[in-house]
Amino acid sequence: MIVTRVDEAGGSHIEPPLDQAWADLTKLAWKVAVVTLDTRLDIAVTEAKYFSNGARQQGFYNIVVGFSITGPLDFRSTWDYLNGVSTGATQARRRRTTASKPL
Repeated sequence: MIVTRVDEAGGSHIEPPLDQAWADLTKLAWKVAVVTLDTRLDIAVTEAKYFSNGARQQGFYNIVVGFSITGPLDFRSTWDYLNGVSTGATQARRRRTTASKPL
């Protein structure tokens, strides 16, 4: 999915906006695209092949960030994980920028 950040006088917004009618995997693909746009990290989401008692469980996802894979996670946990990736990348950039300035 391709998203863009549109700057406005009072801030910015993402186009296309999140559509609650989308399937969960599409919503997560949108979130991945937003986090990728904001962090420039290589991120992907896939459906997890998660089995319990021999039956495949639906609604579970894997997140790939660079060479790291996390999962299976349910929808909410996947969304929260992506929020953490975004926050972590933002803080890491701030720390590097602050650390490079003389005190």
